[in-house]
Amino acid sequence: MSYSLKPWLLSAVGSIILLNSAQSTAGDTDIKLIAEQPGFYDLIAKHPVAQKIADNGKWVEGPACIAPDTLIYSDVKRNEVMSWSEKDGLKSWLSPADYQNGHAVDAEGRVIAASHGKRAVVRREHDGSWTTLIDSWQGKRFHSPNDVAVAPDGAIWFTDPKFGILSKEESDGTGKPEIEGEFVYRYDPAVKKLSKMNTPDLYTPNGLAFSPDGKLLYVSDAQLGHDVNNKSLQHRIMVYPVNAQQTGEGRVFTEVSPGVPDGIKVDTKGNVWTSSEDGVQVFSPAGKRLGKVLIPAKATANLALCTDAQNRNWMYVTATDRVLRVPVLVKGADTLHK
Repeated sequence: MSYSLKPWLLSAVGSIILLNSAQSTAGDTDIKLIAEQPGFYDLIAKHPVAQKIADNGKWVEGPACIAPDTLIYSDVKRNEVMSWSEKDGLKSWLSPADYQNGHAVDAEGRVIAASHGKRAVVRREHDGSWTTLIDSWQGKRFHSPNDVAVAPDGAIWFTDPKFGILSKEESDGTGKPEIEGEFVYRYDPAVKKLSKMNTPDLYTPNGLAFSPDGKLLYVSDAQLGHDVNNKSLQHRIMVYPVNAQQTGEGRVFTEVSPGVPDGIKVDTKGNVWTSSEDGVQVFSPAGKRLGKVLIPAKATANLALCTDAQNRNWMYVTATDRVLRVPVLVKGADTLHK
């Protein structure tokens, strides 16, 4: 059973707020929608039923669809990557997993992973073996690569904050930072060239995603995650024009609260979907918040927008100890890049 409250007008901000709830059934879970702009319901139905895929993780992250009907995600603190499909259910996909975090899939269908344990970006080959693609910058080891995205030209972009290396639960606990600062990098596997992005206004890069045409790069700045009591730290999404192998001058796309933006995805209409403490927030290409999907968990870490073999669109959400599947009405922009 589902219900909705009558909308009311918030004159102070000029927004219409609607709350909807999907009642739990076996295998389902409660979520609530807050629509702040009418266009929100062009992206997600008013009464979605969220399916609970898992609820016993330690800290789940890095969801990615490696096939139309197969999801993988990291349980970072358990040092394991899980897989799920309607056919096979929930299974261990990689264990131990070198504390993998974010995942992406390249044009050849190979999984690209950000590995805290390896302090590297790694790739799963077609024979099941893993290749370390890059693990250092100018002779200094990365901190703990966090998230990855594959650009339309095949280059691998990734973030390297210190979260993993500073956590004894998300790495082997023995590493020390060697690079001053936290950065975004671009690695071209075709020519094995690594470039560090010039982003002086980006303090703690975390999630990242490209616009549908690949000309804009969105990066979450999760600086507040280092000290949640220091309200002067950043909790925003930056956007950069992509000029060949480098980023241009960035600007603030939006601030995100409560909590920090972590994983982000872009849909084919150019809307930006970001995780936050209270769930998933959706912003228009102009940076106006369209609405929220409130997730019943301590914090939401990441999400994936996937299309299955029946052409149904889903949002997979990793939130603290649980993984949810929510039907949506739009495809992820990365489907255009494959």
